[in-house]
Amino acid sequence: MTLQKANNIFEFFKSNLVINLAVCVVPILFLGLFAFKYTFLTVGFAASIAVKEFNSKNEYLFYYNNAISKTELWLYAWCCTFVSLIVLSFALNFIATLF
Repeated sequence: MTLQKANNIFEFFKSNLVINLAVCVVPILFLGLFAFKYTFLTVGFAASIAVKEFNSKNEYLFYYNNAISKTELWLYAWCCTFVSLIVLSFALNFIATLF
């Protein structure tokens, strides 16, 4: 994977992260951190992909022209979401053990 391709995938992930976190605010407020973890990987990610699909269809042409398929983009974005959730979980557990 080239650096340009990795940067494009990371930009797609960052644009999905805002919508994903906005969707996950409700479960964290009412159901706690446990529900946030599952919502972040499933409902939040699906909602961010759906919003991207409806509002930014032309952006996929940019990624396709850079040799990144839609499936590859979604898969890498989900993997980045999973890794960020693991890092966030470790950080929150570490903070909880300190206090």
